Amino acid sequence: MKAIVIDRFGGPEELVLREIEKPVPGPDEVLVRNLYVGVGKPDFVMRSGICPFLEKEPPNLVVGNECCGIVEAVGDEVKGISPGMQVGVNSGLGYGAYAEYIAVPQKFVTVFPDSFPIRYAACFLNYMVAYALLNEVGRGTDGRTLYMKSASGGIGTAVIQTALLQGMQVAASASTDEKCEYLRSLGAQCVFNYTKEDEKAAVLAFTKGQGADLILDQMAGPDFKKQFEYLADFGMIVLYNWLDGDPGLDQLGTIIGRSSHAQAVRSFSFHVYDSKPERLANIRKICMDRLTDGSLKPVFQQELPLEEARKAHELLDNHQVLGKIILYV
Repeated sequence: MKAIVIDRFGGPEELVLREIEKPVPGPDEVLVRNLYVGVGKPDFVMRSGICPFLEKEPPNLVVGNECCGIVEAVGDEVKGISPGMQVGVNSGLGYGAYAEYIAVPQKFVTVFPDSFPIRYAACFLNYMVAYALLNEVGRGTDGRTLYMKSASGGIGTAVIQTALLQGMQVAASASTDEKCEYLRSLGAQCVFNYTKEDEKAAVLAFTKGQGADLILDQMAGPDFKKQFEYLADFGMIVLYNWLDGDPGLDQLGTIIGRSSHAQAVRSFSFHVYDSKPERLANIRKICMDRLTDGSLKPVFQQELPLEEARKAHELLDNHQVLGKIILYV
């Protein structure tokens, strides 16, 4: 079968199209014939070699953790899934999606009704992550204002749509005017170009000086500490990625230093649900219902053939993504 593999960690140039052996499902596994593959930041993290959850390493490592298609076969211990069903795969293994076929444990497979647009399944994980960030990890804040930086990608799109659906006030920023126009098209009430405007001033103006109740941070890095200056009292920063590296500060000491504001920091990985199937099933149902009834609608920037995975990753690395990029197989 065709697959996109890497023989060493690195940039998009490491992505290679190769013929490899078609997988055979184990006793608790589902074999899926892929139709679409989602492209996102988890793939960048995996390809770069900085993913802490990756269970396999190069050479000949198949990229990707998100795909969807039709069930080809199931193992003897699989229950409730049979050949012919359309499914989505969130491979908690961290690899294997950029291929014609993937075999994964049943717990990573979501069954979708025939009426569900199968393309949507290629970005279903984005909406589950967004729901978790807003309703599980980010719960307990005092108000309903949200700020998210670099919000024009797949996760950002899902977060903004979900937050607006739930009645939140949304501030979002991006690095180009084109991306800002995209964020406005999603309905964010406050949008600004963070390369031209001061984040603190923009967020405080939007929140009438109170600061954002919830800040979703995928960057971390040296600017992490600045966010406390525009975080509301009883507010929370949720750190769900480290794309700019370690903040280089004592997190506990920083929080204690802000005690008079009762602010908090929480870290999050979707892997927390790996051992919580009932909780994950609830998130799946809510997101599936919202996508099915049209309350949420994915935005696809491009559909590229699997063979052009390198081009997709170049767009990803160059921060040129608006919404979701998917590969068709």
